[in-house]
Amino acid sequence: STTPRPTRTPGPEAYYRRLILVDQDSQTMYVYEDSEMVRRIPVSTGIPDQDETITPAWEGEVGGFVGTFFAFDVSADEAWYLFEHYGSMLIHSAPYTVENGTKVSQELELLGVRPASHGCIRLPPEDSKWFSAWDPLGAHVIILPPPASS
Repeated sequence: STTPRPTRTPGPEAYYRRLILVDQDSQTMYVYEDSEMVRRIPVSTGIPDQDETITPAWEGEVGGFVGTFFAFDVSADEAWYLFEHYGSMLIHSAPYTVENGTKVSQELELLGVRPASHGCIRLPPEDSKWFSAWDPLGAHVIILPPPASS
């Protein structure tokens, strides 16, 4: 008798209880728990043309909760610390301004389409709330290399 062969080689999701995989080529973040994908999130990573705005390939763990912050004339919510690279690299909601007491999100149409941040990983507002509720503190993160410049 022959032993059936697996149809695919297990990826990193098989080795970590909680894993966040950021594919910069597809501008997608995959969230895994116990080897099962629990969420696929469109993202916008850093603009790869300059060292100061690129999201470098990286592997580590999610650090502390930052919450809401203000930078580059916009605010962002649900921020989680990753590492330092020309400033703090975070996973956070899409940036927004406040107009007449209402949050107006910026560049939502770029999520899942192309890099547009200063290096951080931007999420849609509803997904950033889900991400915080999932409590990513200590989850393993793999950020794949940015796409090659054209």
